Amino acid sequence: MKKWKVALTGFVLGALLTTPVLANAYKIVQAQLMHDVLFNINGKAAGSPSNQPVLNYNGYIYVPVRFVSESMDCDVNFDAITKKVTITSPEPEVVEKVVEKEIEKIVYVDKTDDPDYVVYSKLPVTVYKDGYEITLRTVMMDDEDGGGVKRTRTYLTVENTDVNKITVMPYEAKLTLDGVEYDVSNTGGGRWDDAWTNAIFEEEEQEGYILFNGVDYDYSKGTLEFQVSSNDGSGDVIDDIKIEFKR
Repeated sequence: MKKWKVALTGFVLGALLTTPVLANAYKIVQAQLMHDVLFNINGKAAGSPSNQPVLNYNGYIYVPVRFVSESMDCDVNFDAITKKVTITSPEPEVVEKVVEKEIEKIVYVDKTDDPDYVVYSKLPVTVYKDGYEITLRTVMMDDEDGGGVKRTRTYLTVENTDVNKITVMPYEAKLTLDGVEYDVSNTGGGRWDDAWTNAIFEEEEQEGYILFNGVDYDYSKGTLEFQVSSNDGSGDVIDDIKIEFKR
């Protein structure tokens, strides 16, 4: 509640403040007592005490200052010498509110101190490029269509958000697991998903895979590298994609 003071000078009804006033000091008027007036103060209805009536004088309603002020928890005083009424609101109650907010702690590593430092993230891992993004969803062992030869299948999702068209180029893709490099599978057919033979246009999404030879699934961290051709309408640009991940 905002603190406020009100000073009233001039006409004051003695009955409102229960302070006697010399009758011969003021003009005597006729007013109508209104005992049926109800006050609605902060949602509570109440009538004024019988010794603090509401008056109707000359078409105006006069209310008892003390009753109204004290109903609003205000202090009211009358200075008989200066003929001044002072109304003071109480000091506002300060409520301290404690808000607990969980904040994620982010640690930044200056890679310039260690040029070989790499942050490996758990799958799925997304690489964001200008106008599109590529997500490596999973890496899993695969012997289907491989003639019994152990191979590893890497599943990708490519989403074109703001480029004329993009094309995945899996021909020279490379998979590195725990420092060991593996090339694209050359055993049998189906080295990569046929979906990569088609361009992915703006606001389109494509899923597919790339197969690699002789990969042991027991690894801790890895890197998948390949190229993407993107065209924003002004010509093709070859982007090198590198996705670093861990189990």
